[in-house]
Amino acid sequence: MSDLLVPEDLRVVTLKEKLKQRTPLSVDEIKLLCPSAFTEGLSPEVRSLLGVSDKYVHIPTSQVIEDIMKLNWQPIMAQEVKSRNAKKGFQKHLIKFINYDLISDNAEEHPELLLTNSHDGSNSFKLDVGIFRLVCSNGLVIKSKDFGSLRVRHMGYEFKELELTINEMMVRVPGYIDQIEKMKAKELKRTHMLEFAKRAALLRFTNVKEETIGEIIDMEEFVKAVRTEDEGDKLWNIFNRIQEKVIQGTFEYKLSNKERKARPVKGFVQQLKLNQEMWELADAYIEADEAVAV
Repeated sequence: MSDLLVPEDLRVVTLKEKLKQRTPLSVDEIKLLCPSAFTEGLSPEVRSLLGVSDKYVHIPTSQVIEDIMKLNWQPIMAQEVKSRNAKKGFQKHLIKFINYDLISDNAEEHPELLLTNSHDGSNSFKLDVGIFRLVCSNGLVIKSKDFGSLRVRHMGYEFKELELTINEMMVRVPGYIDQIEKMKAKELKRTHMLEFAKRAALLRFTNVKEETIGEIIDMEEFVKAVRTEDEGDKLWNIFNRIQEKVIQGTFEYKLSNKERKARPVKGFVQQLKLNQEMWELADAYIEADEAVAV
């Protein structure tokens, strides 16, 4: 029996390594990580159980994955929301893609595509633009209102629409890179730096009032760099080091007079939300001089 387990163990280790190194996943590997992406059509019984309308057209994520791969994008990550109820097998999931033709040798950042979908009738399938930062392995997600996204209701699907939207998204990426360059050039005063940190912390601690967040988190510690590459007073440095702390939970806070260590945000739905809010927050500081209204 132990001999039969060895290949399985090796396969899992190899898959974890591929995810860490961001190398392309096979269809079988995506299915292992995210079985809900391969759910076939909904039977009348399942539709009734999930409360799905007869007008709902099942668009399997597996089909969209294949279509995106035809456009030279490779899947490098797959996740699904944990579910133990009737939605198990139909729950929300995320597939991340990169295009090697869009990664230049000297670039510190490159674009990603993020596909989210569910098969329970609660979500459209959606594509967003992400940016991956090589220095610290941070994944940033552009706020949809700034760079557009594809949202397709489950009432029909056209490959041409997908192709056109992805092409339009990539045309907008240089504008994003331009914003990054502005962030790299923008130096924040100490007061703005601490203000930025406070507003970012409030994105994570949504039940805390602005006037008391400074009692929970030491903002002077919160803005400190963890790695040499993120040191400095430029907006880009500050954005990245605080974004990493907000998502990865690498900071201390005090609640009910107890010192605690923040936990990483593990759910991808919350990660996407926080990333987009962090991007919008940083964008508001590009042109800031004296006061920032966000």
